[in-house]
Amino acid sequence: INEEIARLRHSATRQLYERRDVIVVASVSCIYGLGLPDIYFKAAIPLAVGDTINRQDFLLNLIRIQYMRNDFEMKRAHFRVRGDIIDVQPADEERVLRIELFDDEVESLYLLDAQTGEVVETLDHTTIYPAVHHVADPADKDRAVRQIKFDLT
Repeated sequence: INEEIARLRHSATRQLYERRDVIVVASVSCIYGLGLPDIYFKAAIPLAVGDTINRQDFLLNLIRIQYMRNDFEMKRAHFRVRGDIIDVQPADEERVLRIELFDDEVESLYLLDAQTGEVVETLDHTTIYPAVHHVADPADKDRAVRQIKFDLT
């Protein structure tokens, strides 16, 4: 899958969920095998200024929804951490989401220009959707692992 097509698929998925005035015109191959919408949207991470979050748990949640850590280069579906600043390039965005923490509180949320790093928009809240459309429900995954272990004995 081309990176731009993947970004557009994620953007269309997000718009369909968040808005009521969206129509998507695409070939069947664009929506083939998208996975289960309920699990995808349930895995999303909502954030708002003033929220209390555990930094380590937040980073683990990003990894759980298939974001990869890369402290050197920002690209789609990756994040980097520098102290209390977490930069995330959402799967559906060309811009970078900057999350500034003060202790365990979300102090500010910004969208940055990916090339220049300049603040493009200040946000009160946002949602980080999974990096891939195929997200496993943790309960289903645990059940499958137990079944596999049982089958191997």
